Amino acid sequence: MRDSIWIGVGLGAVFPLLAYALTTYTSLPTQLFPTKPFAFYVVAAGINLVLMRVFYKRAVPYDQTAKGIVLITFLGMLLFLYFFKLRM
Repeated sequence: MRDSIWIGVGLGAVFPLLAYALTTYTSLPTQLFPTKPFAFYVVAAGINLVLMRVFYKRAVPYDQTAKGIVLITFLGMLLFLYFFKLRM
């Protein structure tokens, strides 16, 4: 695998997009977390942070890939705050 920021952006976008799809198109969040409707987004951000740590701590660090994961996680959280928290 190459060390590229675009690979990190792609890997980092998988779990937030999955959380969005599960939250939007299924009733799974209301069944698993009835009092916390945004729990899947928090789980997705946590998974991205674990991925970032894994890529930084490898024997040969993949710095650019980890930076891409951090970038997409940060942008995702800004979008989350804009669409869900600032409109209430």
